[in-house]
Amino acid sequence: MAERTIPIAGMTCAACEGTVATAALSLPGVESAVADRRGGRLTLTGSRLPSDGDLDRALADGPYSVGTRPWLSREHRVWRDLALSVAGVGAIAILAWALGLDQRVQELTAGASAGSLVVVLGLGVAASVSTCMALVGGLVVSLAASVPSNATGLARMRPHLAFNAGRVVGFAVLGALVGAVGRTVAPSGLLLGLLVLAAAAVMAVVGVRLTGASPRLAAWQVSLPGRWGGWARADVGGAGVLRAMAVGAATFFLPCGFTQAVQLYALSTGSPVAGATVMAVFAVGTTPGLLAAGAAASTAQHGSGRALRVVGVVVLAFALVTGTGALTQIAPGLRVGTVTATERTSNVVDVDGVQEVSTAVVADGYSPDVTVVYADEPVRWTLSPEFYGCANVVDARSLGFDSIDVLRGAATVEFTPTETGTYPYACTMGMFTGAIVVIDRPAA
Repeated sequence: MAERTIPIAGMTCAACEGTVATAALSLPGVESAVADRRGGRLTLTGSRLPSDGDLDRALADGPYSVGTRPWLSREHRVWRDLALSVAGVGAIAILAWALGLDQRVQELTAGASAGSLVVVLGLGVAASVSTCMALVGGLVVSLAASVPSNATGLARMRPHLAFNAGRVVGFAVLGALVGAVGRTVAPSGLLLGLLVLAAAAVMAVVGVRLTGASPRLAAWQVSLPGRWGGWARADVGGAGVLRAMAVGAATFFLPCGFTQAVQLYALSTGSPVAGATVMAVFAVGTTPGLLAAGAAASTAQHGSGRALRVVGVVVLAFALVTGTGALTQIAPGLRVGTVTATERTSNVVDVDGVQEVSTAVVADGYSPDVTVVYADEPVRWTLSPEFYGCANVVDARSLGFDSIDVLRGAATVEFTPTETGTYPYACTMGMFTGAIVVIDRPAA
């Protein structure tokens, strides 16, 4: 009995491993075949093992071939599509900025907590084509495999409908528990920054994988153990539907960066009803993308490489924004810098020997974003919500406050600065920043 290990390029998922192994087993003399996408290799045992040419011909119908995956793709069409995708996504972003579309959307949701739900819904849609898709893709494929080949219409989609219904209901129930626990267990400060940075790194790997620019990185995706997919396989009726719903609900615990960000938001509400609403809306946002993936998997087809490259560029843009915010969360001063001032700002007034400071939480952060106060005099700082979103939970560690919650109305904190300098603060995700500058009171 002979054994041989052969490098295989093109495997990116558990289904790929099965396809490659099945193709190898169809060759004469091969008794067992084990494919490993992470290592990019195929191990064969048998009485007479095939040549590289025979194996290449057996794999000719798929995107697999004998050989080692290069770090960078050698296909010109990949780089052409990537360049066009970057240009297209960049042009859309610039156009949206020039037309102020982001402000228009924010104005529609300003002054109402529903604005946050719109943001959460958008995060769900984005997650369904990025990290969440990478994590639950194996389950979606497994559900598709449980559908009989002669099933049509609703019968073909029933497991996927059950899976997504389980996600919505499960996320709502678990979101209620998270909201009830409140912010007492929510990570903050450096820990939160590091968690968000890790999520951004995962998103970046997923984005690169989707673009196809690095075949070797394609095997670095986060995936579920194969036995999870096996457990998810079931008949389309009865217990199979309930099992699909249970699997959908269990995806609440998968380490998706988008999901974790929304879970933090649900924690910050401190309310079971609000927590359930936030998580359910997020799950609803992921539903169209996951249903589309389920329909595609059920028809046993491969997605368009060009479309995946466009999605990859969008995910990389998300990773860039998320990573920048994480770095700001870790070191808020990076984006604020040092501010030089000679007089207090207009949002500071003296009331009974206390410096009353008023700051509004608005669509694009804080207004004003820089406040100047005097040293060695008490400060009473009030933050009032005019918009509900990421900026409503403020990390002001430089002033001694890990978390100031402006999600449920105006919040007031008091402190007395004793040292002059610039004290930065930011939202908990590092997307919006501000600063309180402390100076000496000018001589009369």
